[in-house]
Amino acid sequence: MIGATSVAARAAAPERLSPRTDRDRIDAELIENLTEAGRGFAANAYLRPLWERTTAFVLRGGKRIRPRLCLASYRVASGREPEGATWRVAAALELFHAFMLVHDDLIDGSMLRRDQLTLHEAIRRDLEEPDAPAASKRALDLGLVVGDLLAALGHRMLARAGASPAIQRAVAEVLIDTGLGEALDVFYETTPLDRITERQLLDAYLRKTSRYTVTGPLIVGALLAGQGRPLVRALRRFGDRLGLAYQLQNDLDALAVDPTLGGDHPDLDSGKRTWILWKAHRLLDCDGRRMLREALTDPVGPARRIRLWRLIQSSGALEAARGQIEIWRDEAMAALGSAPLEESQRQAYLALIGLFPGAASPADLAGKATA
Repeated sequence: MIGATSVAARAAAPERLSPRTDRDRIDAELIENLTEAGRGFAANAYLRPLWERTTAFVLRGGKRIRPRLCLASYRVASGREPEGATWRVAAALELFHAFMLVHDDLIDGSMLRRDQLTLHEAIRRDLEEPDAPAASKRALDLGLVVGDLLAALGHRMLARAGASPAIQRAVAEVLIDTGLGEALDVFYETTPLDRITERQLLDAYLRKTSRYTVTGPLIVGALLAGQGRPLVRALRRFGDRLGLAYQLQNDLDALAVDPTLGGDHPDLDSGKRTWILWKAHRLLDCDGRRMLREALTDPVGPARRIRLWRLIQSSGALEAARGQIEIWRDEAMAALGSAPLEESQRQAYLALIGLFPGAASPADLAGKATA
């Protein structure tokens, strides 16, 4: 078992493992690296404003959940506070996240991200003739290139931090999984619900969300702390189940606002094949499934949103989702039962569940884990 750690021993709540000051240090690392990258073309009248727009996009909003989980995992597994190289590796995860967001918005054709313009849309509006016929394509092209640049910058940060081959492999595996998950999202976009299995949907969730948002950062933090395969295997099981619960909670949150009151409803507008939509299709009777299929072919707009939302509400899929989240959280906690951890460390990892929306309190989780 890993020896008892001072950090884990005193961690009674997630904010002890992931203090708010971590955000400031992560952003300082990002600013330093983005600024340094921009110095190489500061005199270029085309590239300088593009990079300024890119830097603003990376830094605005967001929870920094991936670098924060990485740093928290390092604290639990090592018993120490992070040092220079650890901060750089953690910040690199945020650059990879930004790269994924840029490309995801391009694929979805999104106009907004975090209640502000997506990067490619902001680039279009920065052009001299933003409404010209060629402006949209130029903005999409530049957005694609900027996403690639952010990925390259993330890899450079890893290299400069002296990341071990094991850490670089772990990051590469996460990026490959995320790309495959995005591909599955595209394939499923127009696939009839009766031709998609739950296993297929969960495979996409695991690849695109669990390993990218939760499992990967936890494993990278443990590897930075010098831990080996036994803990990595346990964190993979823990992170995969916690990541599934996190994604399903996000899907629930997206449906929390009644579309009759307005607001943004991208999942309803796109007919995204979420677990909730799939479950609604399974739970509805024949007439309900027919109405759901018809609603998905309606023109995008308020009437379609309201129709889909009411069908999902009436199906019982939302209640089923809440129950499934609890099952996955229970499975996540069970995954740590056989991990090579002392009890204080195990409780510290469990406390990280509190960083995610809809989670129980750390005290409740601890009680449930020992019940």
